[in-house]
Amino acid sequence: MEYLYTDSNGNTTKFTEDMVKAALDEREQLRNQLKAANELGIARYQKTSDIRGNVYEFFNERYDSSSDDITCTVDDVNELLEYIGADKLKRLFTVSGRIEFTVTDIEADSEEEARDMVESNLTVEYDGNMVDDYNVEINDVDQQ
Repeated sequence: MEYLYTDSNGNTTKFTEDMVKAALDEREQLRNQLKAANELGIARYQKTSDIRGNVYEFFNERYDSSSDDITCTVDDVNELLEYIGADKLKRLFTVSGRIEFTVTDIEADSEEEARDMVESNLTVEYDGNMVDDYNVEINDVDQQ
């Protein structure tokens, strides 16, 4: 079966039954996508409104109209950041330690050359970044 469609300009188009079914299915899918996008937009708007309210409340609680300063602790800020779903502020730490190592199968003419090769080429990384300050102390060199 064929269907004829005439638009407002008088142009006529023929559609098969399969073409009409496909168009109706596509229209239903688009309606569902539009509904989902609308629901997501409403949810995000509500979340944004909640965040605005929480940020205002946070600073308003610490506001004194007789001062130009607002005082809060890092823990206070982190509590707010966590509540609104943002990353918390991190503190910096220095960790010192000791690494013992063994490098085997070094081809060298002498123990001294093997020692120099390790001292010159040994690197220390943490999470893909070079460690800023380290000391290489070689305790022993043995021939295999």
